Amino acid sequence: MNRKWIGFAGSIVTILVLAVAVCAFEADFDPSVYNPDVAEIVNFEVCESCLDGEGYRYAWDFDADGVPEMETEEALVTYAFPSSGYFEVVLTVTSASGRTTTRRKGILVGALPAFAVRELLVQSDGTILVLITINVMQDCSAPGLEEAMPPGWQVVILDTAGAQVNPNPLTKKLEVVWARVFMAGETVTFSYRLHPAYTSSLQAMSGEVSGYTDEGRFIGQISGELGMSQ
Repeated sequence: MNRKWIGFAGSIVTILVLAVAVCAFEADFDPSVYNPDVAEIVNFEVCESCLDGEGYRYAWDFDADGVPEMETEEALVTYAFPSSGYFEVVLTVTSASGRTTTRRKGILVGALPAFAVRELLVQSDGTILVLITINVMQDCSAPGLEEAMPPGWQVVILDTAGAQVNPNPLTKKLEVVWARVFMAGETVTFSYRLHPAYTSSLQAMSGEVSGYTDEGRFIGQISGELGMSQ
């Protein structure tokens, strides 16, 4: 297991999210699939145990344009994306007393030779465990990740899964590549831990997965978690 400390500073995006270990009023949801086909029905289920038992209303913005496509009191909804591409899905939860909280997750619609899903797990000490799992759908070579690092946080690489890792101080990105061929059906998980330095807030995560097939290079954005509730 390869462990390495990395420090980054600078600015990547402006969305702030709270990194808290325990929260009685926290928006969260799970899609039934992170890489659906165009027009495939996807189930989106709210984590009701993350809330504190009040009555809630859920607003779903499936393209992050600020205008919800759906508002309901039901914790389970379905949606079919009309076109291929990367979509940020935003859930806004409003309590009976008027409190609000939001959660964002990325969905990659349409077939790619490989796609990646990010998980964020808040630890009891305030650090955040980041797991990025690549799912290979078609034989490809030299798959890799490029992950933007949040400024002011320290990064500890936990498990490279055999990849070569290069923290790029110019782009403020973590560059990861596997120098081998991956076969269809393979999965691999890269992990690192974020340690808060000057602030407890975590900016929204962003990254890409790429690789090569006989048709050339492919690239797609990492789906899954984009940050904790805010």
